[in-house]
Amino acid sequence: MKFNKVVILSTILSILLFPLSSTASSLDQLPSSKLSKDWEVVIDKPKSNELKPKPDVYNIYSLDIKYIGDEAIKMERIEAYRDDPGSSVDFELFTSNLGMERNVDQQTFHHQNFPISVKATDLKVIVTWANKGDNSRKFKEVFIFKQ
Repeated sequence: MKFNKVVILSTILSILLFPLSSTASSLDQLPSSKLSKDWEVVIDKPKSNELKPKPDVYNIYSLDIKYIGDEAIKMERIEAYRDDPGSSVDFELFTSNLGMERNVDQQTFHHQNFPISVKATDLKVIVTWANKGDNSRKFKEVFIFKQ
């Protein structure tokens, strides 16, 4: 009888303490997404087969960024960097200088294929923007994904 109570209590605590679903923060399971007040950033499988992964060298991913805020903005730049375990600096994967004004319902960015070294542990995505009509102040947000 005492054993049954322990099993039931352990089961209930496991369910309460360990959520069954959560937002992915690792690239082990795709899609992996990060969400902030202004942005949704999704790393997923590549959208075309133009570039193939090289086992033990690099993996291929796609990137989708969507503005979910409620102000009209001007997306300035999207940057992606990876770390290198043997270095204190980050290595650029790509930079897209956008500088185009977007309506509230058209604020998305898509990069269909980019490689990242299998040795990298972090992928940093940096989004830079300005409020529409105000080029004097830019804003930046950094999203970090673990590989």
